[in-house]
Amino acid sequence: MILLEKIFFYLLVFCLPFQTRKIIYQWGDGFNEWASVYLYLTDILLILVFLLWIWRIRKERFLILRRAQDIIKSSSFWLGAFLIVSLFSLIEARNLPLGFYAWFKLLELAGLFFYLKYNFKDLFDFDSLARVFVASGLFQALIALGQFAQQRSLGLRWLTESPLGVEIDGVAKIVVGNLTLLRPYGSLPHPNVLATFLLISILFIYYLWLKREHSFFVNLLLITNYLLLVIALFFTFSRVIIFVFLLSSLVYLILNRKLGKKVLGIFLLLIILCSMFFILAWPEISNRFSLSLEDQTISLRGFYNQVSFSLINESPWQGVGLGNFVWEMKEIFPLLNDWIHQPVHNIYLLISSEVGLIGLIIFLMFLYRLLFQRSNRMLFILFLCLLLIGLFDHFFWTLQQGQLMFWLILGLLSSAEYNGSNL
Repeated sequence: MILLEKIFFYLLVFCLPFQTRKIIYQWGDGFNEWASVYLYLTDILLILVFLLWIWRIRKERFLILRRAQDIIKSSSFWLGAFLIVSLFSLIEARNLPLGFYAWFKLLELAGLFFYLKYNFKDLFDFDSLARVFVASGLFQALIALGQFAQQRSLGLRWLTESPLGVEIDGVAKIVVGNLTLLRPYGSLPHPNVLATFLLISILFIYYLWLKREHSFFVNLLLITNYLLLVIALFFTFSRVIIFVFLLSSLVYLILNRKLGKKVLGIFLLLIILCSMFFILAWPEISNRFSLSLEDQTISLRGFYNQVSFSLINESPWQGVGLGNFVWEMKEIFPLLNDWIHQPVHNIYLLISSEVGLIGLIIFLMFLYRLLFQRSNRMLFILFLCLLLIGLFDHFFWTLQQGQLMFWLILGLLSSAEYNGSNL
């Protein structure tokens, strides 16, 4: 049974980027991503992991009592408090069923956090987890490179690949003069989410590369994977994530500078890749990375921020209800095009809007407790990367793939706290 539990968990990690899902219910006229109920393949895998966990510990009453007591003393206390505050925020929710769905989704993710906190060190191997992440990242990189090369989706319906094409409205593109380029999605719902998953996979490659000496074949395999992942990441043209990738790579390599030739080799390879990308794609880079208030994405982010501040001002302490930001926005601005109804692109503003300032403070206390836990350098840097990305996007709070990435990393950090080890 333990072997089966491990298999389901590693399958969950590998399948994390897949959008395979069933739409259970949707509210309102027409489809809106944030006003619908889903059952994902990854939900099923996670539930199976939970059931096997419960079966495994069903007779360990002392262990269950000990872990219940631990909740009061650790970061778990603040997560529990946040769950309670989030539930009370639903008193203000205009769409109560949608709010309950969002709360049960948060409860599921908190379950993943607790599962990793209390089980990871005893059941799993960090190196194996890193390999699964890299394998899944490589699969996504290959899909992304195929999408970019063909400038359309690849017909991977079994992965629920998004319909892609430069002629399709709402698909992320880069326009340079008369040239329009599709930004690849992989099997994920947006290029930014793909870029973040590739960033995580690359940091896991750093960890595997630097941990020990490898044979020529393994080094060649790691270099090939690294090249494909970085190239795919660059082709997403995700401004914030590419910046975070370069910054985190620099910091991680500097912190491991004692490893000498290995670090120097990775650094030189990164410099070569960056130079080639800048030389070959300079028109696209200059267009994409030049910020202007006339840029629709910039103006919309400013609009979402204004909506968020308005909702916080309206209900500062309790919020408008977990999961109700977009629904509230639809009520206030019913004449806007439906695709404009999106969450504010900042998870901290989003939490403040939905759960209130008290909820945000409790959530920040939860993150603060995790921030100073002992962990390996890669995990700590990755945690900081996610916190930084959260300032510029919402998918860690609103999309299945982003939520799983975020809470999985938090759970790994908490495992270091609970077990008092460096994983």
